[in-house]
Amino acid sequence: MEKLKNYLNEQIEILHNQGKQFLNKEISLHDFKKASGKFGIYAERGGQTFMIRIKIPSGVFNKESIEIVKSLIKNYKINSVHLSTRQAVQFHGLSLDAVISIFKETIEKNLIGFGCGGNFPRNVTSSPLSGVEKGEAFDVTPYANYATNYFLERMDTYVLPRKVKVGFSNGISNLSVATMTDLGFLATIKDDKKYFRVFIAGGLGKSPQVGAELPYLIEPTEILYYVDALVNLFKEHGNYENRNKARIRYILQEKGQEEFLSLYQQYVDKSKDLNLKVEEASETVIPSSQEGSIEENINVIAQKQEGRYTVIVKPVGGILASDDFAKVLDFVLSSECGKAILSMEESIYVNNLTCKEASNLLELCKTYNQTTRLSHSLSCIGVPVCQIGLAESQTLLKSILKHFEEKGLNKDLLPSIHISGCPNSCGRHQSVEIGFAGKRKMIDGAISDAYELHVGGSFAVDNAKLGDIICDMDAKKVPLFLEEVYTNLNAKGIEFSSFKSSDEFKSICEKYKI
Repeated sequence: MEKLKNYLNEQIEILHNQGKQFLNKEISLHDFKKASGKFGIYAERGGQTFMIRIKIPSGVFNKESIEIVKSLIKNYKINSVHLSTRQAVQFHGLSLDAVISIFKETIEKNLIGFGCGGNFPRNVTSSPLSGVEKGEAFDVTPYANYATNYFLERMDTYVLPRKVKVGFSNGISNLSVATMTDLGFLATIKDDKKYFRVFIAGGLGKSPQVGAELPYLIEPTEILYYVDALVNLFKEHGNYENRNKARIRYILQEKGQEEFLSLYQQYVDKSKDLNLKVEEASETVIPSSQEGSIEENINVIAQKQEGRYTVIVKPVGGILASDDFAKVLDFVLSSECGKAILSMEESIYVNNLTCKEASNLLELCKTYNQTTRLSHSLSCIGVPVCQIGLAESQTLLKSILKHFEEKGLNKDLLPSIHISGCPNSCGRHQSVEIGFAGKRKMIDGAISDAYELHVGGSFAVDNAKLGDIICDMDAKKVPLFLEEVYTNLNAKGIEFSSFKSSDEFKSICEKYKI
């Protein structure tokens, strides 16, 4: 660890100088991004302010990481926190000196965010209900941590064509979207024994695809052989010449599934010559509570531990005032055995609460916590922050929610909507029932924000599929489109999953098509 920390301290000083060159317009935005991305540091649109992404391993806050994040918020006068779509926190609108200093502090305190961007393995994700969900196979968080440590120990050696994403899901809820990532592990039980189903070469964005499933189960102790094999395959067969083709899924597309899986197996067999076997993790014992019960809803989930609950804290678009964020973290520290975990839906899951604690947390968050599927919608940060964004995705989400509030459309009828500000799918718009991808189009004689509508996607374990591209819409008309869908669902008393294939829905889409 000390070797890595020394390396990072040297590298961050080099980046600091490059940042000064960028501000003085001596190097381009592209050149600065190539240097800064691996630190989770990016210049924001306009080139005067910066953001930094703080990697929270598997999204799980421990006491130390809570204190670190709270200290950063206070010392750097950070007004709001963006909960990312990969279980990290982002601070925006900072100076170059501030993001450099923040990175140095995280290194010193062992919250090492190297690899938050750039051509490196990203944060290894894990289900925020792992260890507590009714019907789960088993707790996968320890295995996600094994993968995290594997990457961290090698992070200073990687020269990859592009990023690698690994995720662990604890069962069929698949909250880590294991079916649509570069390497996904899905927990399962067979003959009373723990195994993982393995999905490989999935991904969203340009040329998206559902991962190919290995034709056999693997034991949990063998996960690192499959991680190691993926990295080595990518190193040797990835596209270093064309960044637009530099993801693992393109290798599968070029070779075909049969040849690709055979090639991957060869790398797995080589990796099994290494000492990478991990110990099988035991379940963490969480005591039951006899305190009482609380009604379940979209923000309250009853755990498999009797009398324990998970509360979901969901701010609009994942943006939470820093004071409110700190209060949630303080609440977790003060609870009997509460645990805060970031989700991939820009929310915080607070696990292991008693009935009383769950009620108290809901009261603490009531002024900003969202309580319907629609208001639980997800949006990337988009324009005007993101350098490569095309449309104002956060603005669209807020305009939808404002429109529904003003119209009094308060029934929980629409599904959660995923919005990306560009085709890159940071909002995972291709994997859900209703998704929007931002673009710019000529509308009424002017270049304006528009959105490509995707319908019918799913990351369900045995029915994973990409949404169909339906049409483009004027951003200003999207709230009206959703209102018409809502009105039809209300009149017919059906869910969107039943309505999406109807002639009425097709007519609504045609009406708003541009």
